[in-house]
Amino acid sequence: MNKYHPSSKEEKLKKMFDHIAKKYDLINHILSFGIDFLWRRKAIHLLYKFSEKKILRILDLATGTGDLAILLANKFKHAYITGLDPSDKMLKIAKQKIKKNLLEKRIQIIQGYSQYIPFQNETFDIVTIAFGIRNFQYIHFSMKEIYRILKPSGILVILEFSKPSNYWIRKIYYFYSHFIIKKIGSLISKNHFAYNYLKKSIFSFPYCNKKMSNLLKFHKFNPLHIQKLTFGIVSLYLVKK
Repeated sequence: MNKYHPSSKEEKLKKMFDHIAKKYDLINHILSFGIDFLWRRKAIHLLYKFSEKKILRILDLATGTGDLAILLANKFKHAYITGLDPSDKMLKIAKQKIKKNLLEKRIQIIQGYSQYIPFQNETFDIVTIAFGIRNFQYIHFSMKEIYRILKPSGILVILEFSKPSNYWIRKIYYFYSHFIIKKIGSLISKNHFAYNYLKKSIFSFPYCNKKMSNLLKFHKFNPLHIQKLTFGIVSLYLVKK
């Protein structure tokens, strides 16, 4: 396989995440009131419930600072986890966390992109993506790659922000995202562009709710469990190859 060369847009996003890496966890916990931890726990609980066989290999795409990879390693005791992300600085923090949790032998961290996953066909039992799919620049290529590297009957779980269906919740969420997230995120990270981008990426992401389900079905994934969390602010999609 040839080495993947990212586009200029991907390079720009990578630099943005590199720049906010040190404050990324703190800002996420503040802005979500700590609920982001519970969302990840919920995803792993359901993943464990729907896993019918012994899980040996897990790929965590857009692994960021490694929170989900560590939770996966703690839940699936016999699994070997690979975390993949474009941002070197985020991965540096992930490696520190992994070392602190004594999980270096079970979690491998690599720099890369979702539309070019450097593994053989049918390598992984599970693929996870927590709050990263909306940053995929070539989502159809990424979905094909995920399908390719998943074993037959392998599971894909996606956690992503979505638009609440309730009118008043949507209004509150809109206000919070447009004013609070932007202000706090920019203030702590000293990066106005980053949190303006993150806010926009949530509201402009086209694959929410029904459209996400259709995208997954289009790429030959069968729905197992779809659930809205915290008034529909976040959606969880659990599907099978």
